[in-house]
Amino acid sequence: MNFGFNEEQKSLGETVAALLADFPALTGPDPAQARDPAVWRALADLGLFALLVPEAQGGVGLTLVDVALAIEALGAGLAPPIAASTLIATDIIAREGTAAQRETLLPRIATGDVRIALAVMEDGQGYDPAQVRTMMGGNGVTGVKILVPDADIADMILVVARVDDRVGLIMLSRDARGVAIRHHADIDPSSGLCEVTLNGAAVMDGALIGHAGSGDVISRLMDAAAIVYAGMAMGIAARMLDASVDYAKTRVQFGQPIGAFQSIKHRCADMAVAVEAGRSAAYYAFWTAAENDPDRSRAASMAKAYCGEIARDVCNETVQIHGGMGFTWELGLHRFLRRAKVMEHGFGNHVWHYERIMAQTLAARAVVADARAA
Repeated sequence: MNFGFNEEQKSLGETVAALLADFPALTGPDPAQARDPAVWRALADLGLFALLVPEAQGGVGLTLVDVALAIEALGAGLAPPIAASTLIATDIIAREGTAAQRETLLPRIATGDVRIALAVMEDGQGYDPAQVRTMMGGNGVTGVKILVPDADIADMILVVARVDDRVGLIMLSRDARGVAIRHHADIDPSSGLCEVTLNGAAVMDGALIGHAGSGDVISRLMDAAAIVYAGMAMGIAARMLDASVDYAKTRVQFGQPIGAFQSIKHRCADMAVAVEAGRSAAYYAFWTAAENDPDRSRAASMAKAYCGEIARDVCNETVQIHGGMGFTWELGLHRFLRRAKVMEHGFGNHVWHYERIMAQTLAARAVVADARAA
């Protein structure tokens, strides 16, 4: 495969980055002031949410590989999480939705008229979606979801729940009867993490996504979300690397820039190597998702686990290279570290994903061994 992005893909990433730069509050020191509703409209007017929508539904018909650099830019610019959630939901609906669901939802997503939050995690249930207790019954959907990014500003919420003794996806209106939302107190207020309580939440017609399809819908959701989060993590890591190098070039100590000191050089070099390695893992995962390659789930977990660790470590190193200034509120480095820490635990932390890789690898080896024995 060719990891050399073409000019259109590069231009898309640069355009998204330039647009987000027009909203300085996104990366400003105060995370409580970073939720600007105008950002969504600007991204929608740019056409970001039409990119993954098939042409038949009024979109551009691109793949996750085509938008990989744009997703990195979303991470680097600390864009509202609802943007990433909507892109992930678009991929799921386009691949697993019925014809009616695609015709109803995708044109509105393409124009930016529908924002979709993803509700997966539950208190005390870990990261495995197979363990959810939220359930759809005769009176609606009942359960409690936690750590749902931007649920309060979403138009719809895509909920992982039990349906007919299977785990499935249910699309609910945020304003539906029986839906209550409250904010979590967390380290990154700009992520808009919410608790969503469903008390017999009303289910609209055609609410089940992929329930009668390939049976891959939950795995696809977790994989696509992990890959998108890995891409955004690399955007954060790359931006912090640039900040470290720029500061090392301009901060003078003992009569010379601190970048001339071997210890700083080594730190910057180590970060640069880590960022490039993480990008390789993320880009491969984007490709497997775009092609629906058999290695998709394993690649998604490798990228999510590795890129999350890289983003966290590079943010910490950047704070250290900036010295005492790195710890100040005004410099704003804490914003990127906060977001990286929140994203590290979204859709599975590194431990869960490493265990998933191990289980899939052992299962594949067992299949090979059985085939040889036969």
